[in-house]
This record gives sequence, structure tokens and C-alpha cells, in this order.
Amino acid sequence: MYYIDTSVLLVYTLAKKKEKERYKHVSNLFNNINSGKYKACVSFYALHEVIIIAFQNAPNFGLGSKYAKEALLEILKTEVYILPLLNREERIIHAQRFSDLRDSSDIPHAVSAFVYKAEAIVAYDNHFKDISDIIPYKKPEEIG
Repeated sequence: MYYIDTSVLLVYTLAKKKEKERYKHVSNLFNNINSGKYKACVSFYALHEVIIIAFQNAPNFGLGSKYAKEALLEILKTEVYILPLLNREERIIHAQRFSDLRDSSDIPHAVSAFVYKAEAIVAYDNHFKDISDIIPYKKPEEIG
């Protein structure tokens, strides 16, 4: 099972018109997930970040809400598994393992991927390479 990071979800939803080349790869990945060729998961953390980014990039609250809902619906219509928030114990036990990540907001993603035994984190955030000795990092085009 692959862990799909926010950076990939954004290309699949809110940024598909802006990121046309990446969207081809991401769309192919989701087609393979939906066909059953691959299993994949997304965390509540990633879904929450998609919502935040939708609001941050909208000209007003109403459109932010509209964009966020459309993006979530697009993700939820796929065959990805939805992972719950980590419990306190999981966060504490595993957070230190991923201290090499420069952006602390990525730690919940790494811990979720680890706890749910993802075979790789699929992302466009290269800093996940810093933990590739624990969880491999792949771009969507490397899986397709």
C-alpha cells in the first residue's frame, strides 16, 4: 500500500490545471488505484491540508469552502483508504524516528505511513528523501 501525500492530492484536485504535466502522472496513478492494480491510503492530515490550501488560495470564504468540498469529494470518490488521526501514543512513540524531516508538519504523514505499513510515501516533496532509509520515497511517475 502506498501513502499518498498532500502534494500529490493537490495536483489531483486543486492544481490539476496549473500542473498539467504532473497531473498526467498523478491521474495515471489514481486510475491504477481505482482499477485495483495498487492499494493506496491518505491520512486525515493530508485531507485537512487540502482544505487549508483551498481556503488560502480562494478569493473569499465562500469560494474557499466550495473548492475545499470539491477537492475532498474528488479524493473520496477514489479507492484510496482513509487513515484516521494518530492517537497520542503513536505520535509520541514514532515522532523521534522521523526527526530528520526538516518540516515538522510532515512528521504526522511519515508516522501514519509507518504505522499503517505503507511501502512508500508518494509525494512531490523531496524532503521525504531524508527518511527514505525508513520509508521509501517515490514520485507518482515512478509508480504510474
